[in-house]
Amino acid sequence: MDINPYSGIQGISTSSSNNTDEDRTELGQDAFLDLMTTQLTNQDPFEPMDNGEFLSQIAQFGTVNGVNELLDSFENLATSLQSSQALQASNLIGRHVLVDSDQGYLPQDGFLYGAAELDGSAENVAASIYDNTGALVGQVDLGRQSSGQIQFGWDGTTLDGLKAPPGRYRISIEASNGGSTDSLAPQVLAQVVSLTLAGPGQEMQVELANLGQVDFSQVNQIL
Repeated sequence: MDINPYSGIQGISTSSSNNTDEDRTELGQDAFLDLMTTQLTNQDPFEPMDNGEFLSQIAQFGTVNGVNELLDSFENLATSLQSSQALQASNLIGRHVLVDSDQGYLPQDGFLYGAAELDGSAENVAASIYDNTGALVGQVDLGRQSSGQIQFGWDGTTLDGLKAPPGRYRISIEASNGGSTDSLAPQVLAQVVSLTLAGPGQEMQVELANLGQVDFSQVNQIL
């Protein structure tokens, strides 16, 4: 098990910081009460403090404490939500997901699967496959398609009729209508092998087989 040599130091530092915050809160309350008691004791009996002013000072102090307590509650809620998200996301390991990416992987004797979202019907949709040099090596013609999700699979057959080697390939998807052609955002199918939990303000990372890490927000569908 990997042990962080600084974990003990961080724990001491955090605990010390929390105690300081608590001391400051208690000191502020005591000082406020002492101040109010002194003010009431020494007020002019012929011109006593106005009740509205007195209540206003108490309300202001209460507001400050309330805001601090609210911030603490939000911090605890964020920690709880992050833990809950991590627990739910752990169920993704071993599952296949559709993610926003123009990089797909062709396995040995398998298919490179992908998809895209089509806003409207198209006369023809085609997925072009490029190797790591940028050369066009394969194409999948999907023909006429209606709006919604379109799916495709490339078995590795190249334009020359040969078998492409396994590896990563770039995908480009285009939809044609009449004389116009629109590019669609490609999605690829990949298996989740692990998750990397994020720190505060950061996003969880999903490790995909043969494709590396992507942001959790890039996951569109779990299969």
